[in-house]
Amino acid sequence: MALPLLLGITTPTLFRSNGMFCTTQRPPLAHFTARAESVQTTVPKATQQATKEATEQNSQGFEAVIGIETHVQLSTITKAFCSCPYNYGSQPNTTVCPTCMGHPGTLPVLNAEVVECAVKLGLALNCDISMASKFDRKQYFYPDLPKGYQISQFDIPIAQKGYIDLDIPLEFGGGHRRFGITRVHMEEDAGKLLHSESGSYSQVDLNRAGVPLLEIVSEPDMRTGIEAAEYGAEIQRVVRYLGVGNGNMQEGSLRCDVNVSVRPIGQSEFGTKVEIKNMNSFSAVSRAIDYEISRQVLLHKESQADQIVQETRLWDESSQFNARASRGEA
Repeated sequence: MALPLLLGITTPTLFRSNGMFCTTQRPPLAHFTARAESVQTTVPKATQQATKEATEQNSQGFEAVIGIETHVQLSTITKAFCSCPYNYGSQPNTTVCPTCMGHPGTLPVLNAEVVECAVKLGLALNCDISMASKFDRKQYFYPDLPKGYQISQFDIPIAQKGYIDLDIPLEFGGGHRRFGITRVHMEEDAGKLLHSESGSYSQVDLNRAGVPLLEIVSEPDMRTGIEAAEYGAEIQRVVRYLGVGNGNMQEGSLRCDVNVSVRPIGQSEFGTKVEIKNMNSFSAVSRAIDYEISRQVLLHKESQADQIVQETRLWDESSQFNARASRGEA
């Protein structure tokens, strides 16, 4: 299998303080981080049913179009392109090396187990496996991305054109659903920013930099928050059954980014999509989507559809509210 690799050549300038890498940054929104890792919460089924019914009542005449990008952290012994281990909860910047820190002149070497995990998951999701694949650079600058780009896959993913079957619980209408899988591709994770209470600076932990990920991109086949939550839960079960990852959302080992748009029933064109992040349980996924559907439908009914713009919004579990993300958090 042809899997050409890339050579890192640049690294952002950081300073070190008390074992942590630090970078100055504009103050973030309070209580929001794009990679928040909080305890998974549960909501009574009666509450979920009431939310579902309220959303359906408010969205009469409109339908939602939902797609999900799921990041699965692999349970490999070492990182994707170096021999550093990764253990959740380790002291900051203790499992790093010149390669995962993006030092100039370092050469990444692919972990063969990452490819094996990708093929396993691709087959379990009924995908076509690419017999020749490659890696690409995803160029962007962010303090927790030391190379200035992410090693990912673009035009030739390891797996594509699959699907997953699941059954919706009877209390939410029941029925069988099949959701398409656009692609599964391999990539490396970035580090993690720890924001100060004052918001005047952020500390950078690069332990997670270079940890192998599989990104699963669904087709926009879901129409409700319940369907999206059940899809995510089924992906988690598959990941755990195969043993490729632990799927713990509270540790950030499984992360779901949701794209939501609404359109009048019968319209073939998609509406303007909004991305939602910061959801750390499947019940939060369902509630965040239902909230966003209601928000967009209300704007349509008030003839303010032009106020729906393509953006990233973050779910706040405490207030049950989707807030617009700042540029850095998006």
